Amino acid sequence: MSSKVKKNSMWLLGVILISYFIVGFPDGSFTVSWRGISEDISGMTTASMGYILVAYSITYTLAGIILSKLTRWMKLQAVYFWGLIIMALGFIGLALAPNFALVVTGITIYGFGTGAMAASMNSYMAKHFTASQNNLMHFFWGGGAAISPIIMGRMMINHSWRTGYFVITAILGVVAIILLISMSRKIWINDEDKGEGEQSATETVTIKKRYLTRKWHQGLEILTFFFLGGTDYTLVFFMGSALIARGQETPISIGILSAVYYTAMTVGRLFFGIAAKWLKELPIIRTGIAISILGLAVVYFVQIDMRIPIPMITTLTFTSNVAGMALIGFGLGPLLPTLVSDTSNRFTPRILSKLVGYELAAFGAGIAALFFLTSQILHFVSYEALFHLGLAFIILVFICNEALAHALKKCNVGNELE
Repeated sequence: MSSKVKKNSMWLLGVILISYFIVGFPDGSFTVSWRGISEDISGMTTASMGYILVAYSITYTLAGIILSKLTRWMKLQAVYFWGLIIMALGFIGLALAPNFALVVTGITIYGFGTGAMAASMNSYMAKHFTASQNNLMHFFWGGGAAISPIIMGRMMINHSWRTGYFVITAILGVVAIILLISMSRKIWINDEDKGEGEQSATETVTIKKRYLTRKWHQGLEILTFFFLGGTDYTLVFFMGSALIARGQETPISIGILSAVYYTAMTVGRLFFGIAAKWLKELPIIRTGIAISILGLAVVYFVQIDMRIPIPMITTLTFTSNVAGMALIGFGLGPLLPTLVSDTSNRFTPRILSKLVGYELAAFGAGIAALFFLTSQILHFVSYEALFHLGLAFIILVFICNEALAHALKKCNVGNELE
């Protein structure tokens, strides 16, 4: 590894972490701003949320699909930068939107920008950084998803949701300047920067001798992300309604469970990001799946309601649902970054950028398709079906991943994609 790459790698990682922090802004801010949007713009109903989610998922998915075409004209870091600019334009459009149609337009624009940022940076991290650092990057995404509701909430109290989006756009502008400076200083790692036999700026180089070479291997890898996307979002969106239907929670307590889920997801990424220094990707994936299944079982089978008084301060309420949602979030949290990182272990670098783009596109498609499928099943059956569907989705992620791991063990040494 050249001394220049060694010197710049930690600065580069810092820039990546700061910039990926804002990729969590759309999810976090919209959950808070939705109430203001629905009250301010006529014609907005609860059903409108479904159309908005589909619109967002389509453009997010499209960005991942065309990533390989974009990288023919520009480097991954340039795709990332322009994705940020597009996301900022979408936020401005949303802040100025006078009607439902333009709200959807703004959201589709920033959906494309967010998808381009996520696909390009996950591809870049898979090429040049370790699973530990990839988990750390997604930990920062969780920080952005946690901070943006606070920013939006404060703006809505003192001003309006439109002001909130203008403030968030200003933050994006600062990050865009940081990215421009980093690209002008040439700290980004390109293939031509690496010496012979090098793979990343941060890890000990090992020569990979086995790759998955079949088209169905790629299809199964993409399908893994499809089921993971559906698992992540369907559980957190519908779990509250399912628990209310069972008489275990109230609308107020559901907000707490959602916060517990996302906090545990962020903590899980940090924990397994540290553990990745000693563990390989496959054990982390298996452990995360096992913990999430345990959490689902706790929510479904265990009913505990404990109140612990703290003299002169407050009374802490602990329920098995809190523990279950924490386990689900903690287990699912590291799966996305670790699976992305493991792509570089399974497939030749020649197709890595395109494949990671398809993976993130499949993740977005899974959100839309499985969210819709789940909503229909819950409508026509009952909310009890959510627990069975959640378990089925998690198991499908496990089966796809294990099939790929088994195929990698059996593949011939020295394989290359034909």
